[in-house]
Amino acid sequence: MNPTQRKILIALGGLAIAAVIALTTAMIVWRMTKRAVVEEILTPREKTIDLTTLVTQVRELNRLETASMHVMHIGTVSQSYKLVPNALAGDEITFLAEGDVIAGVDLARLQQSDVWHSPDGTLNLRLPPPMILVTRVDNQRSRVLNRKTGVLRRADVDLETRARQNAERNIRAEALRRGILPMAQTNGEKKMAELMRTLGFEKIRFVSAGAPQLR
Repeated sequence: MNPTQRKILIALGGLAIAAVIALTTAMIVWRMTKRAVVEEILTPREKTIDLTTLVTQVRELNRLETASMHVMHIGTVSQSYKLVPNALAGDEITFLAEGDVIAGVDLARLQQSDVWHSPDGTLNLRLPPPMILVTRVDNQRSRVLNRKTGVLRRADVDLETRARQNAERNIRAEALRRGILPMAQTNGEKKMAELMRTLGFEKIRFVSAGAPQLR
């Protein structure tokens, strides 16, 4: 065999080896791809939600704001003296305040014992009682409507502050009188039910705060 023939044989052998390697690699890649497709499309995915973890996740939301009311209040705060007419020594301010009251559920108070399953698969939830979360006066919409100060005295610079504080108390009280807490309770249950359904629970029951846990 002359040198030229030897070179041709060596080259052909190299090509054969390269072809075998390429074919083997292609088969491996095809099998891996087929396995991945089968696992992704045909193999069911199983998801387990531990009840303790669920409660931890809900508590991390901390506060669930579920109801709000916009309230307007007009009030007068005055100072007077028994023996001196108000025209001389009185001080009076009439203040219009607009504010918002937000109520909801503080989920940080939710305990492990407040969540349990019934034998029929129902998820029972005992939410903490609703509470006022925020009471704030809108400074941009609130203003002094009238101010009367006696001619013999200096105006009390803190009277407007006390008028704002009085307005804030009355705004909160009016929201309570209008039933913001029952509204927050109802809306809170709706929101929690929606959240639980996204986590896979179909049957959900809310238990009042004073009810005992039944298994």
